[in-house]
Amino acid sequence: ITQFHRIQVSPHFREAALWCREQLNAYGLQSSIIQYTADDKTMYWSYCFPEEWKCEDAYLEIDGEVWAQFRDKKISLIQRSYPVDVEAEIVNIETDNEEAFKDVKGKIVHSPLPLEKIQDFALHYGAAGIITSGIREIELRTRLDIPDAVHYYSFWGEKGSGFILSPKQGEKLKNMLKDKSVKAKMVINTSLYPGNLDVVEAFIPGETEEEVIVVAHLCHPQPSANDNASGSGCLIEVARTLQALIDRNLLKKPRRGIRFLLVPEMSGTVAYLASNEEKLPLFIAGLNLDMVGENQDLCKSPLLVERTPDAVPSFVNDLAEIILEELTHEIGNFSDTTKYASFKHAVTPFSGGSDHFILSDPTVNVPCPMVIHWPDMFYHCSLDTPDKMDPVELERVGKLTATYAYFIANAGTKEAQWLALMMCEMGKERILKKVREIITDMDGTSDKEKAVNPHEILDYILERERSALHSLKKLADIDTKPLEKELEQFTAIEKEKIPVITEKEKGTGKEKEKEECTWVPTRVYRGPISTRKIFLEMPFEELKAYEKKKKEYKDARVIGIMGVYWADGKRTLSEIDRLIRMEIGKSSLECLKWYFEFLEKHNLITLKK
Repeated sequence: ITQFHRIQVSPHFREAALWCREQLNAYGLQSSIIQYTADDKTMYWSYCFPEEWKCEDAYLEIDGEVWAQFRDKKISLIQRSYPVDVEAEIVNIETDNEEAFKDVKGKIVHSPLPLEKIQDFALHYGAAGIITSGIREIELRTRLDIPDAVHYYSFWGEKGSGFILSPKQGEKLKNMLKDKSVKAKMVINTSLYPGNLDVVEAFIPGETEEEVIVVAHLCHPQPSANDNASGSGCLIEVARTLQALIDRNLLKKPRRGIRFLLVPEMSGTVAYLASNEEKLPLFIAGLNLDMVGENQDLCKSPLLVERTPDAVPSFVNDLAEIILEELTHEIGNFSDTTKYASFKHAVTPFSGGSDHFILSDPTVNVPCPMVIHWPDMFYHCSLDTPDKMDPVELERVGKLTATYAYFIANAGTKEAQWLALMMCEMGKERILKKVREIITDMDGTSDKEKAVNPHEILDYILERERSALHSLKKLADIDTKPLEKELEQFTAIEKEKIPVITEKEKGTGKEKEKEECTWVPTRVYRGPISTRKIFLEMPFEELKAYEKKKKEYKDARVIGIMGVYWADGKRTLSEIDRLIRMEIGKSSLECLKWYFEFLEKHNLITLKK
């Protein structure tokens, strides 16, 4: 897969899609490519995909020397760049202050900052092109850790053109500009036109119309090995293995079908689901394979199973965790009295950022955990090459995925009852963990601004555990009431150990946050809300004002996502705010009011005040 340059909505991606389809067909699966219109007009729920993009050639010359060439290093071009043939003076800008960009018209802007910090100002003030040597700095890495890496950046509808240099090249260019005026020649031969977004689909049929979905994104620039040739390659191997075992009668044909989707990240999943709305009730569960093949010694990233959001409680989370736990029984101590893992791993709460974000939206309601490594030293850069991968790690994830998919696909009453018992015991563990946290904080060292009544927290967790048990009815019509009663009694006993915190004791000191907000938001579209088209069409000053306001709220992104998930057309914003606080330990009613008014203004939700 790494031999292909896999940019969303492009013939380059299509080459990879065709290759994957042929592999799947060769392995005896029913596989095809589905195409969806991408013309910057056609809507899929609230999403609109830009036109197809093709690059014939592109190169960057600085002071008469070639510094970047698409033919040799495809990631060096800002993907989806508009065609341009220009020679202009380079100006170095090391700040995201707007004032620094007011004299860039007709010039080529170089900056060591990430593209998203400079592109709006550079394009608005008429820069002829952009050169960035920026690296998105995340936990574990700064630009100094990977000085030779070329980062992956892309325009997504913005009419810009440019190239990416490594931090080391960026420093060299900055030093050149200290001594003299330097010109760059930027030639980009690309085209944009109404085209198609491609999704590779393969299917193992079941005995009923119900299905389990396994999804991985196939996109990203060449080579992009762990992100996400690893998820795509693992998906193909799981499909091959299950099909072979069924063909050889080592596994029986499952009750439910197993559908495998190789998609352009997010957009392919949205297009597929929006085009198959009538099938959504038949999709029992999903699993999202993001970056799953990492050599942990090189990439420094643990293997994570990310749970679904609390707004979509489901049996899938505990099932995935049970399988992961089995995989940790690898090596033993000196006396071989126990088994434990040789690899780093964790189960984490929902955070979004990949295709499970779409599937697990309550309006879609296909509960979907994600398997991923994070953080990754070589994330989104030219150093994400196959030598950073580990076949043993890929095997672990393959086992997890195949077991998860086939268990759900074939589960009946016996399996659902077993899983219900496991979920009840794991639910008790989660309640006990929260009780331990509360008791630890009872000395008064906890953040009073985040404080909520601990009895309410335990009631919230109990309700989520009950709802997760209810979700087992998707597998079989079993009675979960005795286990729910058991959890209720268990919680009541634990509550007795914890004093109730009064509203006066909670006191956040933020009077505006204490006010009740009775606004009731109602979803207009299925799926998470996309604001891309709105931002592209928004006047520059209005966009600036939005970004400035957003910066006032530290956690605006996650609060916005969770707020939309919890909006069911009945809950008030105050109720949504409370649920978010219960789920992630923080929220802001003021932020929710601002964000939902913004969504209402742009007809993305309705807001009954």
